[in-house]
Amino acid sequence: MKLLAKSRAEAYASKGVLVLGAAIGICFFAYYYLHGLSTVHYDAKAHLVVARRIVDSTAPGYFQMGAHWLPLIHLLYLPFVLIDWQYRTALIPSLMSVCAFAVSGWMAYRIGLRLTGSSLAGLFAAAMLLANSNLQFLQSAPLTEPLYMALALLAMDSLLRWRANGGVGVPWLPAIWAALGALCRYEGWFFICGVIALIWYDLWSQHISRTQALKAVGAYLGMFAVPLIAHFGCIYARLGDSFLQQVARGNPAPSETYRRPFLSVLYHFGELAQAAAVVPLLVGLAGVIYCMLERERLRRCLPYFLMWLPSLMNILALYWGLIYRVRYSILLLPAVAVFGSLVFSQGRAAMRAMVLSCLAVFALPWVSWSFPREWQYHFVYPSSGILLLPAAALVLLLAAAAFGRYKWALLTLAVLSMQMPALEGEWRPMLAESLEHQYIEPEQQEVLRYLSRHYDGSRILIDIGRLAPMMYDSGLPLKNFVCHEGNTRDWERAVAAPRERVGWLCAEKGDEVWGLLQVDPHWADGYSLAVQTENYVMYRFDGRDVRLPARQFQ
Repeated sequence: MKLLAKSRAEAYASKGVLVLGAAIGICFFAYYYLHGLSTVHYDAKAHLVVARRIVDSTAPGYFQMGAHWLPLIHLLYLPFVLIDWQYRTALIPSLMSVCAFAVSGWMAYRIGLRLTGSSLAGLFAAAMLLANSNLQFLQSAPLTEPLYMALALLAMDSLLRWRANGGVGVPWLPAIWAALGALCRYEGWFFICGVIALIWYDLWSQHISRTQALKAVGAYLGMFAVPLIAHFGCIYARLGDSFLQQVARGNPAPSETYRRPFLSVLYHFGELAQAAAVVPLLVGLAGVIYCMLERERLRRCLPYFLMWLPSLMNILALYWGLIYRVRYSILLLPAVAVFGSLVFSQGRAAMRAMVLSCLAVFALPWVSWSFPREWQYHFVYPSSGILLLPAAALVLLLAAAAFGRYKWALLTLAVLSMQMPALEGEWRPMLAESLEHQYIEPEQQEVLRYLSRHYDGSRILIDIGRLAPMMYDSGLPLKNFVCHEGNTRDWERAVAAPRERVGWLCAEKGDEVWGLLQVDPHWADGYSLAVQTENYVMYRFDGRDVRLPARQFQ
């Protein structure tokens, strides 16, 4: 009878988490959408442009997805971006992220429950995910992170169920979820490699038979390899390039972490602290340490370490020289939440984690005041909770000591630290990162205003790698742009003889068109300077020194 009541309580809690996640997601989506922030991130507009380009470009086709991004998100957006008002508002693509957010919270509850056997610990894991301010912003935008997070957690939950059943049957469902994740983001490739390593560990430890292991590995490899080979094969056949070749060629302008492993790890830890906030991260890391203190516990928790694999991708990206991005570490939030739930489920561990978290919070004001007010230390600048959060931590610690409610005090402090952070680096860094180009927005609007008043229908040469948002904001059909991604033949012809191919040249400082203008001063002969700002130039064809009439530009 008790088991039946417990099962019902868990079922109600599971449904409640899903409904709560949907409610939170819709509320934050409404806020960001009404404030015009759903597509403020560069990649949000770029994903919409890539999806639309499949049917609206100089040479429509599947290969318009280009060699860089994976296909799943663009194929999901494709039916909706065909509708102009959906393309302009990004309503349904953004709501897909909201649905993924709700599913992620639900999966975090289920995985936390499976790890700890406690519904309360599962609720802690869900709360850590749903209360994160960075994820609340990202799930309001058409980006890949919310979708991949949901797919990875679905893959994780179904894998855990398959292992709990003794590895009976072929794990088609876990493999399908994992393969979909691998078609969404490159972190999914690491996840599948980790699953295969786990399967061989299960074989070595005699948890499953050799036949079961071979079938499972075959399912994962088949579901992973077939669609990816088809995708990259199609892209390479048309463009002669692929993402793997781009990686092999190296980063042309690496950041300061290039080939510096220690600095790459340090930057990644900083990203994690911004993405998760200091207190939840400490609790999550305490859960990792708790697992490692006992061999049997570590063996039981081993599959859950798959959720930390995005760290490898992030560190490698930094080592390769990619610029520092908080967004790269958002995918580790489920790992922080689930391992935090392990600490929450253990009374003594929860008490120690609460004391540790309070000591860290008490130290944050002193840390902040110790550093000079220079940009490289902006992470530790004081934020709105620099005094309020330590005061709240003290009250919570005294209340927990008086009433013995360390678990609830820990949950409350973790949520408060995300919503009322002590350090500037924790204060919605994902939104701040998305708005980092706002300083240049007035210049971009000056270019677009001129274009809206004087555009004559001829094509525009543009570097989509830098100016995809401008293409989106222009409101023009994408077939009016000639860019190097998805149709290199037209790009090469336009670069070789611009006056015969395009009527406009648009460049941002540092992009490919800007470089062409700097290298050859006669390359833009026949064009007049239409707009010039500190960071942009736009040239307009004036009809001089050409052999073809203007109608050829159409």
